[in-house]
Amino acid sequence: MANFANIKFIRQASFLALLVALLLPITATNIATAQQLKATQIIINENVVRLGDIFDVDSIFVNEELFQAPPLGRKGVLTATMLNAIAVKFNIEWRNINNVEKVTISRKSRLITADDVKQYLIDYATENQHIIANIGQPRVQLNRPLANIVIAANEYNNFVITNFVYRPYSDQFSAEFSYVKDGQYVTKILGGKIENLVQVPVFTSNIRRDQIINADHIKFLQINHRQLADNIILDTADIIGKTAKNTIRALQPITYFSLKYPDLVKKNTLINLKFKLGRLQLNIKARALTTGAKDAIIRVMNLETGKQIDAVVTGEDQAMTLNSYANKATRLAQSN
Repeated sequence: MANFANIKFIRQASFLALLVALLLPITATNIATAQQLKATQIIINENVVRLGDIFDVDSIFVNEELFQAPPLGRKGVLTATMLNAIAVKFNIEWRNINNVEKVTISRKSRLITADDVKQYLIDYATENQHIIANIGQPRVQLNRPLANIVIAANEYNNFVITNFVYRPYSDQFSAEFSYVKDGQYVTKILGGKIENLVQVPVFTSNIRRDQIINADHIKFLQINHRQLADNIILDTADIIGKTAKNTIRALQPITYFSLKYPDLVKKNTLINLKFKLGRLQLNIKARALTTGAKDAIIRVMNLETGKQIDAVVTGEDQAMTLNSYANKATRLAQSN
């Protein structure tokens, strides 16, 4: 902890010179009455210490600059003698009735973390349309670790990103990140990858052919949207309840073409076949000659006549002749 006698106050003025100046009379009398200090530990937001930072005083000199604040990470000390000199200088009726030995002063600081910098880069890339904000979740990976940056609180948010270069086919970028510290801009050269990640459903384990899929079979991976083909499924509603046409490997994006509705009619099984004869609806026994899911067209054989016809699967071991199904669809369309 450094005593303010060892800190340069107003440009290149020693504390001794300041103390002499403080003891000189000013052109005002009884400008304030303050019986107490603001605190014995003072944190200020600026790079200068003002009269109102130290004394709880209401006067025209409340914003008077006394001296420079200590550097970030260090503390300055005002002894009782120094405090009394300031009070005399500004005609403050202060008495050290609490036997205050010293007042410490430090500057309020803010931290810029690597995550903060990454978010600034994402915001910049989005605002300048290098990446599309509504596709996935942007992520930044820096080529080199970035240590936390400590700056004065009043200099926070003075950030500038310049010379941003983005290569869309590799997601690589380079940029200059500048911030203000002690009134001067400091620049860091950054490089890395900025990409849009999409939540993609995948299977936790291999899915067998004709295995019916439920929610427990699915988890999500984050994948760069540039690596996703147009036929990749992103919504689990398009997966659950369906079956695999062939074995699907775990942890791989799932395509629309790899799934199908579960077969409700199996080849060579006996099914109930519906058909309409005028206003009359009949049910007959038939044998499925092919396999099919709901709404699939299959080939069936009427067990009574041995005739083969086309039918549409309507449920488990249920089908309807193709003509009857078409007529039903027409009536439904007309009623709507």
